Amino acid sequence: MAKLVLNRDFTIVLLSVLVQIPLAIFLGHYYDERSFMDTGYLVSAGLNPYQTHLITVFSPYIVGVNPITGDPPLWPLLLGLIYRLTYNITPDIFLYNFAIKIPVIASNIGLAYITKKILQTQGASERKIRFAWLFLLFNPFVLLTSTAWGQFDTLISLLCISSLYLLSKGMVTKSAILLSLSVVLKPISFPLLGLPLLFSPERNKAKILKYILISAAVILALWILPFYILGWIIPASNTQTTSFFTRAGGISLFSILELLKDQVTFPTSLQILGYIWVPALLIGYYFVYRDQPKTFNALIEKAAGIMLVFFLTFSWVSEPYINVAIALVLIGLPLSKTNFRNFHFLWVIPLIFIIVTTNFSQLFFLVYPGVIASLAQLDQQIRTWRLIARFLVVVAFQIFAWMLVIQMLKRKNNSVNSSSTT
Repeated sequence: MAKLVLNRDFTIVLLSVLVQIPLAIFLGHYYDERSFMDTGYLVSAGLNPYQTHLITVFSPYIVGVNPITGDPPLWPLLLGLIYRLTYNITPDIFLYNFAIKIPVIASNIGLAYITKKILQTQGASERKIRFAWLFLLFNPFVLLTSTAWGQFDTLISLLCISSLYLLSKGMVTKSAILLSLSVVLKPISFPLLGLPLLFSPERNKAKILKYILISAAVILALWILPFYILGWIIPASNTQTTSFFTRAGGISLFSILELLKDQVTFPTSLQILGYIWVPALLIGYYFVYRDQPKTFNALIEKAAGIMLVFFLTFSWVSEPYINVAIALVLIGLPLSKTNFRNFHFLWVIPLIFIIVTTNFSQLFFLVYPGVIASLAQLDQQIRTWRLIARFLVVVAFQIFAWMLVIQMLKRKNNSVNSSSTT
């Protein structure tokens, strides 16, 4: 029977890979995938990816000044290696595009496996385990925002979930390494850094200090030091530093700025709104502190709530970010005996958002290079209505997601001996 299950699961994974391969080869988000391709070339050539350069090596698909990467050095270094092993040897844009997606596909598969394993270990029902397993392998939102888009947020999800699970097993060192590694790959997971400090079974001064020191060492070694070792100019000017908090858009309430003011950055008088996530996170952590998690089940719920608070108050939220919250909620719901019915809003609404923006169409820029010009022309005719529709979708997402935050942060499920059976 076990062999039959293994064969069935392998077949399902193989089918998922077969679905993802054409998405990985032919699709890619115009801005993000172009940035990744340019960054890989620049790093391979020994140039600074945090500065602008005129790039013509990918002509006619990509020509012009590169978008400056917003990721810490670890991901650009990986992109440089991928470029050196692919396009540098065989200059085929589709091969290079696919190679960049290989870590993403591997992350999707790994996330499905770790989710399934954790739910089995925690005693979730077979029906809910199967749902989570198939969801992560075939869900259209997950695949569009990872394999097709090119973003690696499912890798961040994998690292965060693995870290929290190891923490619940008392493996502080491994947990700290994985969680801080997720931060140095993409800082969107940094709101979770405080959770281990409030995880009751591990709250002794020695382990807390160990966690802090390991996290600081990983962040220093893999984020700060590479700038000095590689001679890259650190993007620390006032404009570059604040740009992360002055942009307003994506699936965020602040996207209304584009509708009202036709701009995607806060005017000077409203720039304080770009930091509203700070008090929001502090309030979220107050609820965690008041009801400190003592089990993995409670820990994963609090993590989901904290990440949602951050995404709901940050000024610029790209759709792929939501995959981190989806993965956490996908584990938290079955362990809390909650019906999956309302969970679907968490991915259906962002999927609708992709469609009412230009992001879905941008995925085809490699197979249809003229898509960006066509979108610009179409947008002149429907822009106002498109922005209205987009904002209405954002409002719907905010309403549902805040209901989910309340559910996750206020639930009393912290008994050490509480059952996880669903």
